[in-house]
Amino acid sequence: MLALLLACQDAPKNKADPDQEPSSLLGPSDLTDPRWEPILTEDDRLSDPRDLGFDADGNLWVANRSDDRTFVVLDPGTGDQEVERLIDGYAEHFMEETAALSFDDNAQFGSCGESSNTYNDRVPGNNYMGPVLWSTDLNIFGEENPIGLGSHLDMSHESPLCVGIAWEDANVYWVFDGHNSALVRHDFNRDHGVGMDEHFDGVIAQFTEPELKHVQEAPGHIVIDRENRMLYVADTGNGRVLWFDIDSGEAGDGLRAHDPGVVREEWDGALWGVVADGLDKPGGLALHEGRLIVAEWGTGMLYDFDLDGELIRSIDTEVGPEALYGIEAGPDGRLWVTETATPAVLRLDVD
Repeated sequence: MLALLLACQDAPKNKADPDQEPSSLLGPSDLTDPRWEPILTEDDRLSDPRDLGFDADGNLWVANRSDDRTFVVLDPGTGDQEVERLIDGYAEHFMEETAALSFDDNAQFGSCGESSNTYNDRVPGNNYMGPVLWSTDLNIFGEENPIGLGSHLDMSHESPLCVGIAWEDANVYWVFDGHNSALVRHDFNRDHGVGMDEHFDGVIAQFTEPELKHVQEAPGHIVIDRENRMLYVADTGNGRVLWFDIDSGEAGDGLRAHDPGVVREEWDGALWGVVADGLDKPGGLALHEGRLIVAEWGTGMLYDFDLDGELIRSIDTEVGPEALYGIEAGPDGRLWVTETATPAVLRLDVD
């Protein structure tokens, strides 16, 4: 009963300075003709771009789902732009069907895939899948392969059909677990080193509320406001965006884990609620200066909400339905997106 009551409360108030109105990533309210700058296209051998993100050095990373490859763009969007097209030595497992990326503030990132572990449809899926930890060092990622397991740093195997991931702190990541219809917190603890297989010290909290609804092939991205300790979730199939207090809840029943030594528990009583609902398959999310940008996968629309759920601005990308996938606030203060129809990585220029 407590969890149900907590779930009905209003969104937490935005802690941003009320006297300072942040600019919208979608541009001014009188903008009628948004200008989209192509960053990557088919000419770069892009074929199925899903999520994107920026590492601590400002390099752009793009997950290309159709071939398990990763594009790394140095000096993105400038005249000095260089593109590296990389593939991990065991990408058919660790990068299979990649749907989401999340970067820390140092030299690592997490990925997760909408996969049940089929090795690119060669074997029946066994659901032995979940988020993966990587280095952003280009001398390691896609290069080192010490025992034939590629260049990954660690993996957790309890969240198949994963469509969203967000970094919290240290080696802790949250995911939208499509198989279990749940938010799950994965703590890798100490990584096992490049390409090793000691996946035995993870601590996993799978939350009973809210119950999420996964949509096949659609993003279900999540972002964390670390200052306010809030997680925001694109609950795609339920047509809503949620807030979630990452410090709430308590451990309940133990759950079976695939790997010996892994602690996996059900968690109850978390604080959560609805920021916006009535949306057509919201998927991509970006958090910027007290605003939440939502990409509507069902239509190709972009919406700018404040953190109390008030709609500030919207634009139509005109990429059409079921094509607008990942979105990200870049280090240049602009909105970057992936769209799968053309396909392309685009930057919204509103200056």
